[in-house]
Amino acid sequence: MPSSILMPSSIAQVIEVARQAQRQWQKQMPKVRQRAIRQVAGLLAEEYASLLPLIPRPNASAADKIASEVFPLAEACRFTAAVSRRTLAPQTYSMREGAWWIGRVRVTVSAEPWGIVLIVAPGNYPLFLPGVQAIQALAAGNAVLIKPAPGCQPLLARFKELLIAAGVPTDLVHILPEEIAAGREAMQLGVDKVVATGSAATGQAILHDLATTLTPATLELSGCDAIFVLPQAQIEQVVPALIYALKLNGGATCIAPRRIFVTPAHRAELAQALDEGLSDAGEPDAVVPPSVLEHALQVVGAALSEGAEIVHGKLPAKPAAGKMRPLVLQSVTAKMAIARTDLFAPIVSIIEVPDMQTALAADRHCPYGLGAAIFGPRSLAEHWANEVNAGCVVINDAVVPTADPRVPFGGWGKSGWGLTRGREGLREMARTKTTCTRLGNWKPHLDRSISGNEVLMSSLLAVFHASSWRKRFQAMGRVLSQIRRPSPP
Repeated sequence: MPSSILMPSSIAQVIEVARQAQRQWQKQMPKVRQRAIRQVAGLLAEEYASLLPLIPRPNASAADKIASEVFPLAEACRFTAAVSRRTLAPQTYSMREGAWWIGRVRVTVSAEPWGIVLIVAPGNYPLFLPGVQAIQALAAGNAVLIKPAPGCQPLLARFKELLIAAGVPTDLVHILPEEIAAGREAMQLGVDKVVATGSAATGQAILHDLATTLTPATLELSGCDAIFVLPQAQIEQVVPALIYALKLNGGATCIAPRRIFVTPAHRAELAQALDEGLSDAGEPDAVVPPSVLEHALQVVGAALSEGAEIVHGKLPAKPAAGKMRPLVLQSVTAKMAIARTDLFAPIVSIIEVPDMQTALAADRHCPYGLGAAIFGPRSLAEHWANEVNAGCVVINDAVVPTADPRVPFGGWGKSGWGLTRGREGLREMARTKTTCTRLGNWKPHLDRSISGNEVLMSSLLAVFHASSWRKRFQAMGRVLSQIRRPSPP
């Protein structure tokens, strides 16, 4: 590893060095930051081969890593460079929208960098997810600290090398040790914003650490995503998308399908098609961490004891080996734990419902609201999308469209809050500053003949807000009478 990316000897030093670098970076013209971000995309295209061996994803081929890690990160760099200047530009609001009775005031809203943004990175997509967050934080003028997931420090160190080669100052980005203690120490010492991706339990632990300093956070947490199959859906279009999303990254995708709501007319056909499609796949077992697999099998066992049935797959004979085939259950109800748990393995449950209204009501038993998908005629699907309790809804596909750089991504409920990616995610990397500039010398609040006149003030209120024009004209008469009235000596 080149010495240029070695971090200082302590977290406290890291923060001090980063803060000094951030002050200079903030002063750079936006086009300088844009140029650096744009060049990162080119370096990703040219140097991707040096990244792939460092991505610790046992369920992903080289092509999978390019498609799900490098390509979407490069697209996010291109998008961020293109939109950051306009997205973060100061806005001055129209005087016509203001309150004239307090005098002429120009209101300008600007986006100021937080300062130091700590990114707590996940292990399932260890380059794409923290990479986009880092790019957007840098574009907004921040310094960045990244706490890698276990086994991911070499990957993110190489990513930092690409950032430096693109023109990002060496001291502006720091890769912390992988240990949880490193992230906690950074929070305690004083970062300005935390962006974390992980489980709901991880989010709760982070918030506990941030409570004493009231440090703001964006949290992208667990999912238990619902798939709604409308009665008008074509099953032959639904099943390939479901199989792809279920198997993606060995089931370790936060917005992988976990619950499929389907009507009786389609339930048997869907179950058979999933069984046949997964049987024909002919792929090796997914690698699942033993602790994750053990928890998942406990939840599956509870569901089976409550009446659920296995449609496809079987329970692994040796969970400690950390491998399993995709598992499809049916006869699951929305109140079972398996329909309310954030599993991280290739497991999906079919839940039969009489209609979409019932499906939506059943979906609300789940505390997670990260993503969802609806299959059916586009007009109907778009109608029902407005009723779904999730931060991101995909229509007639699953998972993949969310990698579009335009898509802001974030959850509801126990899936966290705040947004990453898209224009909205970029905007969250800055805090709002409002500047109110007094124009002219008229300051009616300083004139007691105006601000202390109850009749005048109540009449002005009616002029602008009374429920009928008649009442407004009557109030105008009272205003004129007050203005014409001689001031007391």
